[in-house]
Amino acid sequence: MNKEQTLKILKVCMIATAIMLAFEILFYHKVITDCFGGLIEKAGDWAYLVIWLIMFLQVTILNIPAYTILSASVSIGISTISWQFILVTISAYMAGCLLAYFLGWKFGKKAVKWCAGSEEDYEKWSDVLNKKGKWWYLLTVIFPFFPDDLLCIVAGSVNFNFWFYVISNLIGRTIGLITMLYTLVLIGEIGGGFPFMIIVWGVALIGEFIAYEIVKHKE
Repeated sequence: MNKEQTLKILKVCMIATAIMLAFEILFYHKVITDCFGGLIEKAGDWAYLVIWLIMFLQVTILNIPAYTILSASVSIGISTISWQFILVTISAYMAGCLLAYFLGWKFGKKAVKWCAGSEEDYEKWSDVLNKKGKWWYLLTVIFPFFPDDLLCIVAGSVNFNFWFYVISNLIGRTIGLITMLYTLVLIGEIGGGFPFMIIVWGVALIGEFIAYEIVKHKE
């Protein structure tokens, strides 16, 4: 691997880490988590149904990370490492993905503009999806720094292969969900919650920046 390739990889890592840090600050804050936690807690015996509906709408309408909803569930004592919880969240994810695909197929760029507020985003991501193809799409679902929810609508609008779309989301979102759930468990065991994650992403970003500068100035 040459110097230019290493710099590109480090740059991508910095961008991804900066996005996760921004999400942590904007969306994972205790006030927001408590808000969703209170809503779920008030549902009582219907808590799983409320979680399902929120996770379902999160793909198309609610512009918030799923991690926030999972954090809220943990905050009120719901066991997230259970087959019931995983089944509820995965089925909500998949139902939301199917709705997003249908909206894209039926309404095209209008649906993307409605969800993202920008026709330029539609042109940008539809062009990328057409050029990069199937396996690139699978990576966007697995990794957190791509606008995977928006791309679900774009996929429908460009007639992306439906069955590959379904399988990609099932695999990618299951991996992402389980990773998030075990991250929450780790945070709970270590302690610190929101401030702890700010420190983790902040330290990672600083380390990546230092590595980038070292490689950049290396002869």
